[in-house]
Amino acid sequence: MTVQRYLPRLRAPYRPGADAPSPYAEVVRAGERIYLSAQGGAGEDGKVGAPGDASAQTNAALDRLEMALTAAGASLADITKLTTSIIDRAHRKDVYGTINRRLRNVYPVSTGLIVAGLPAPEMVVQIDAEAISPAAVTAAVRRYRSYDYPNWHGQNFSWQGCMVAAGASELFVRGQTGTKLDGTGMVGSGRQPEDAAAQADLALSNLRVLLTEAGSGLEEVAKITVYISDRAYRGAVYPMIGKHFRGIHPVSTGIIVQAFARPEILFELDVTTLSKVSGQPHTRLRRYHSRNVRYGTEQQPLDCDFCMAVRAGDRVILRGQTGTDLNEVLKGPGDARAQAQQAMANVGVLLDEAGAKLSDIVKATVFVTDRAFLPGVCDVVLSQLGGANAAFSALIVKGLASPELLMEVDITAVVGGAP
Repeated sequence: MTVQRYLPRLRAPYRPGADAPSPYAEVVRAGERIYLSAQGGAGEDGKVGAPGDASAQTNAALDRLEMALTAAGASLADITKLTTSIIDRAHRKDVYGTINRRLRNVYPVSTGLIVAGLPAPEMVVQIDAEAISPAAVTAAVRRYRSYDYPNWHGQNFSWQGCMVAAGASELFVRGQTGTKLDGTGMVGSGRQPEDAAAQADLALSNLRVLLTEAGSGLEEVAKITVYISDRAYRGAVYPMIGKHFRGIHPVSTGIIVQAFARPEILFELDVTTLSKVSGQPHTRLRRYHSRNVRYGTEQQPLDCDFCMAVRAGDRVILRGQTGTDLNEVLKGPGDARAQAQQAMANVGVLLDEAGAKLSDIVKATVFVTDRAFLPGVCDVVLSQLGGANAAFSALIVKGLASPELLMEVDITAVVGGAP
């Protein structure tokens, strides 16, 4: 597959006043699929304008996304998914109202997070977008269960979206919570682990329904990203994931965030769903059961079938990699940079086993648990990419699967996609 990488950038928001060790691309195109670097209002110099102004920063982020999409031969109308991260729920009206005005009649699927921090302290919003721009001879993106709410869940802004956006080779699903599909209410109204379990169970049941309606199924899910608002919910949420994904073995990333769009939401699930290639099941490498592995230094009583890498056609998606090596030994306790070095060493091995290489990476996303860790971790990841010019995103989060884990990196590659 031909991979095109556009708009290389050295001055990153996480490193004000200095270049990153290696460039990353604002946008990467692989066939119809477009991978974008997250945008938060930082200009070419990495500096953020309009401190504290959520509307202005959202407009600036969308301007840069539009510029990147144009470079790849696409437009804002081709956006299929938005992951919008803000630092305070109070910004939702300004952020989402602005997005809705700029993306009228686009109907993206969306996930909304409240995070501990963004790459630059001045940033109040960051938008991570996905897009598909089909060739003229192929079918347009199909959008299922589109909706247009004039007052989104009573939060005083209008919002257009859909539940599933399906291209020829990938389906994008709105982040699933404990909210009923008809929008009439949600389960798990308390803040106990059993409430998080109830929300996860409904979210996964909803996911099954939505994928079936779009002609897909759980067996085509390559990756799950699990967001929770408290580590105490892990032991309740993951058995529900295990129940619904028994025997499927997706790769996974687990993130603890500050909060979600509404206070009653304790759990949100994102999935990467890739269509089978020539009817063949995805290749799932290094399968394991979660009870039998360490998260940080200890095992956790979870009950899930996962794997370390999924390959579907030309695409390879890895489990979120941390400072735990492939023999389950944590390297660099208390040292985020050392953990990042180990994580990227894992990435190299796993890509090789899947028939790919570091230069095939099209998107890297970094999570750290403290702003102090961000420059060192991002520098390690970008330097290890060796000038591949992948799209790049970063977030500061409340926590990861274990307190000892200080960073995690998500990786997507397209085989044959070297620059």
